[in-house]
Amino acid sequence: MPGGPSFRRPNYRRRRTVTLLAVLGVVALAVVLLTRGGGGPGSKDNPIPTLAFVATTKHINQSKPASEAVKKAESDAIVKLFTDYYQEAYVDPRKWGDGKFEDLQDLFVATAKTSFPRDLESLTIGQSYSVLKRVDLKTNTLAVSIYYDTKSAPTIAVAAIRFEAVGTLKKAGPKLMIDQTATFYLQKQGDSWKITSYDTKATQVQPTPSPSPSST
Repeated sequence: MPGGPSFRRPNYRRRRTVTLLAVLGVVALAVVLLTRGGGGPGSKDNPIPTLAFVATTKHINQSKPASEAVKKAESDAIVKLFTDYYQEAYVDPRKWGDGKFEDLQDLFVATAKTSFPRDLESLTIGQSYSVLKRVDLKTNTLAVSIYYDTKSAPTIAVAAIRFEAVGTLKKAGPKLMIDQTATFYLQKQGDSWKITSYDTKATQVQPTPSPSPSST
């Protein structure tokens, strides 16, 4: 009708276009954030080192030596146990969490597990978990001794470790020199090795910057 009310149909096409542009903008921003330098731990620009101990193993028998297959399996199991342990406790910032490393306690028997929380500073990266963005490895050694009973079954083991690394701070500052020596005592329980006790000593030192030469 002439002069009657007019109705304007909503422009759904324009709305869809605006929405699509917004989505594309978010995707583009995400791509920029993921590809630019200075990524977090595990990113292309900040890869996580992989720990590989220089490992040696001695087998101590009471009677007939265990088979080569058994000796290799037990040696590999202990080397893997401590490689995984140190990768989490010292090397990979993504696994440091709140610095309590509660899942590592499962590697200890009940009596040793209770002392783990109070020995965090010598068994893990400790309080430095909150200030380091990465850890780079030096040469690290693991010497394992496995003891067998009269039936050639593995019963106990000793693992001597020297771990050295260099930590980089999240903020500007000198590198953190990490040096830990440890002796772990283990017992075979079923199919697994468990840590029964340990002796550890660890230091984390930031070198004092050299004084700037005085101007004359």
